[in-house]
Amino acid sequence: MPKFTEKEKEAIRSALVQSGRELFAQLGLKKTSVSELTASAGIAQGSFYTFFDSKEELYFEILQQEEKKIRSQLEASFSESGKTFAQFLREALAVMEHNPYIRQVYDENLMETLFRKLPEEKLKAHFASDEDFFKPLIEMGQEKGRLVRKKPETIISVIRAVVLLSFQKTNIGEDRYEETMDLLIELIGQGLSAKEDAAHD
Repeated sequence: MPKFTEKEKEAIRSALVQSGRELFAQLGLKKTSVSELTASAGIAQGSFYTFFDSKEELYFEILQQEEKKIRSQLEASFSESGKTFAQFLREALAVMEHNPYIRQVYDENLMETLFRKLPEEKLKAHFASDEDFFKPLIEMGQEKGRLVRKKPETIISVIRAVVLLSFQKTNIGEDRYEETMDLLIELIGQGLSAKEDAAHD
């Protein structure tokens, strides 16, 4: 296997990510092979594993890049005054559903495959980054009197549960999915509203 300089590694990794973006968008994760990815990036097939342990890891890398873009949108959305938590959750799901890579996870039910194939430390780091992003937003919402004074980590788990449930469109039933998610989000929004919290004190 050839030795690469750090500059070459950076360029090849970038080329693989770009190839992944194009091929995964066209073919999906399951139908895209490592040989197609490396041919598109212009490297030998064996060299792929210098950069990623599997095509699933490359796919996850792209998903994480997309998540960064989504988080920027969500941060701006959450900061808007007068916006309810339910509205924020609806916008979050809408943004994800319109993202071509994340939509594949919905349509092809890839979440289980990714969880099975990815190293545990990568998944832990991913969940930790979720907390790093959401915790300051939740604490800000609590300081402004918009959210209940529950542990931010628990509220983050609620958000994560809604997102994971949104991947179960087929199991919920496509004819009931939108109505079910809308009611669930409405109830969660009411439960996490500071006004609702005050009413129970």
